[in-house]
Amino acid sequence: MTTRAYAKINLDLRLGHRRPDGYHPIDTFFVRVNVFDTLHADITTNGKCTLSIDGDTRLSNGEDNLVIRAARAVQKHAPKGAGVALRLDKKIPQGAGLGGGSSDAASTLLLMRKLWGTPHSDEELARIGAELGSDVPFFLQPYAARATGRGEILEPVPLRDLPWALLIHPGFPSPTAQAYTDYAKQPGPGREGPPLLLTQCDGLKLTIHPRNDLECPVESKFVWIRSAREWLEKQPGVLAARMSGSGSTVFALWKSEGEAKKAMPPAREYFGNDAWLQVAQLICGSE
Repeated sequence: MTTRAYAKINLDLRLGHRRPDGYHPIDTFFVRVNVFDTLHADITTNGKCTLSIDGDTRLSNGEDNLVIRAARAVQKHAPKGAGVALRLDKKIPQGAGLGGGSSDAASTLLLMRKLWGTPHSDEELARIGAELGSDVPFFLQPYAARATGRGEILEPVPLRDLPWALLIHPGFPSPTAQAYTDYAKQPGPGREGPPLLLTQCDGLKLTIHPRNDLECPVESKFVWIRSAREWLEKQPGVLAARMSGSGSTVFALWKSEGEAKKAMPPAREYFGNDAWLQVAQLICGSE
């Protein structure tokens, strides 16, 4: 059995004052893009959960991997002796602000429920997902969503006629914990970009005011990220240009695939062959 684990970008990310538990409450807008990892699963009867990984030799395939942790969580309610051999084809960069690990975990939860026929409800999977990572519940449902709290409180938003993106990853990660630590030293709102109009499935318009409060602390540490974002902002026809999540990926949006692809050659010339560049469509809804 095979499934896809899609990446996400944050069109907007705003942080509140640090809570007593040490977390900053967030108010963000998630949307998937059609860049994905592929997860393959073969049921076994030896009671073991194993994982092999293609495409990223740096990624652990042990008990600390979110895929294994997700499989173990579902296995507690699987038939006796149920096991699984998992293989992950990794395409989404690590530490990129694209939610690859969280998406892989969510896809594992859904796939294991189906493979083993466990009785987990959607609500129970969401609870397990939130324990694995704040972004995991978003990937358990198919729509764009506003997320609050730690990211686990979701307001799904069905959208259509979505724009296209150019994603640029520099080849190095931006650790999430460090980004929040640096933000806490000098908290404050990020710069707001021009309004972004999206179309809901009911025809109504949704206005996003793109902002990322983590940009300032992250870009202070990684000048490359600021340079990439500023370069994207200057490209013809761009609708928005932001860093995604805590970085290190930056993205720009255009109305059409053609416009996004037109920006690829000059981006490749400017950023060189070491950067990871990808044209991708924003997606919303079931496959």
